[in-house]
This record gives sequence, structure tokens and C-alpha cells, in this order.
Amino acid sequence: MFNNRKNKTFNYNPRFHKDEVKDVDLAEKTKTEVGSQWKRTRKTGAGKRKIGLPGLLLLLGIIIAIMFYLESKL
Repeated sequence: MFNNRKNKTFNYNPRFHKDEVKDVDLAEKTKTEVGSQWKRTRKTGAGKRKIGLPGLLLLLGIIIAIMFYLESKL
């Protein structure tokens, strides 16, 4: 009397299909290679100079001292 509904079909491709696994592995290898190259570059960078917190505090102290000195002179 009542017809049962048919199941819907979808053209679903799984995320890691067998053909795509090789491409994903290759992409992961290139990501790790780029990451290791950046780490190496960061450690050996010639222009890398860190002032750091003590240096910034010293600079701030010098600026405040100069401002105080100039204010008291006038």
C-alpha cells in the first residue's frame, strides 16, 4: 500500500582516499622541510639582535633622567 522511500545516494569522496594519501604525505614532508629551514634561519640570523626587557628598562630610565634634567634646568 505505502511504498518505502529509497535511501538517498551521495557522491561522497572520503577525505583520505588511497590515491590522495600519497599527496598528503608529500605535502606533510614539504611542510616539515620548510619548518626546519625556518628554524635553522631563525637561529643563525645575522641581523637578529634582541634588546630584551632589561635593555628597554635601561633606555626608559635614561629617557626619564634626561627629561627630569632638562625640566629642572629651565
